[in-house]
Amino acid sequence: MNAKAILALVQKDLTLYFRNRFFAFVSILGLVAYIAIYLLLPADVEEDLTFAVYAPTIPDVFIEFLTGNDLNVAKLDSQEELRQAVIDQEYPAGLVLTGDTIMAIARGDDTEITLYLASDVPVEYLDAIQTVLRLAFNEMSYTLSGNPLNLQINEEIIGPDMAGQQLAARDRLLPMLAVMILVIEMMGLGSLIAEEVSAGTLPALLITPIGVPGLFISKAVVGILLAFTQATILMLFTGGLAWQPILILMTLLLGSLLVTGLAFFIASFSTDMMSVMAWSILVIIILVVPSYGVIFPGTLNSFARLIPSFYLFDTIHQVVNFDATFSVVSSNLVILLIMGIGFMLAGIVVMERKLR
Repeated sequence: MNAKAILALVQKDLTLYFRNRFFAFVSILGLVAYIAIYLLLPADVEEDLTFAVYAPTIPDVFIEFLTGNDLNVAKLDSQEELRQAVIDQEYPAGLVLTGDTIMAIARGDDTEITLYLASDVPVEYLDAIQTVLRLAFNEMSYTLSGNPLNLQINEEIIGPDMAGQQLAARDRLLPMLAVMILVIEMMGLGSLIAEEVSAGTLPALLITPIGVPGLFISKAVVGILLAFTQATILMLFTGGLAWQPILILMTLLLGSLLVTGLAFFIASFSTDMMSVMAWSILVIIILVVPSYGVIFPGTLNSFARLIPSFYLFDTIHQVVNFDATFSVVSSNLVILLIMGIGFMLAGIVVMERKLR
């Protein structure tokens, strides 16, 4: 295997890639746009005391007291609607008050209520809303019966419990921006390979001394280099390399390997550039699905783990936002490595048979 020949092929592929104005423009514009989006998003967490309530009848004194203490109360029509609203993070908390509960409060009886909480509700929010609810119910009990109220509030977390680990919107979005940089390069490399197949360049190179291994090594180097460089620039400008930089760079490298393998696989059964783009858009949509589990905790089920990008999103999210160590995400890295190599080998085998 001739190293000089491989280097010459890498230089040729990089030249061809940036000669394509569409992909050159999309790559540069996308990188700038993603950095700008991150920097323009709020860096602080909104912690307004807002919650939803479902109850057949709510006394006016209760609503007046709550709104008088800087609380926003939304009345919903059913318990199912309330739970779904908390799951969808329309409200950080929800309270169900049955008729029996309201009557017990009115009599001053010992009362137990359940407070439904979103998975990432701040601890400060939880403490504040519990305090306000106790005051409100005691005020109601004194007003209606003249008796104090012994109130027990049970907390039910809907989705994974992330209390005390709340994140700003841009920190939730950062893993998706990093992965989007990587998957866009998948489309570019796949199109480059498809163009060379249709032009007859790749079949011609197969009969030269460089052979199949050298040919695909050069393509892999180009794909990994382009994806890794841009993702690293994004993380650098957004502060993603401030903690655990070696681990983040390792993750981006394995992510670059994964998307390069997917590019090989897509190009192996595509007939031309338009075919590559069509398949790539479908794959990109699928790969982005796990990001919703980061942006909206608790919205995905275990099937998301079947999508390769889940392990990329999860690793970046855990390391950047929670300073996870290698021991925490090591299994994700192993899976990324296996999947990246697997897709690349599958694409090479199919492509070689196609060219022969």
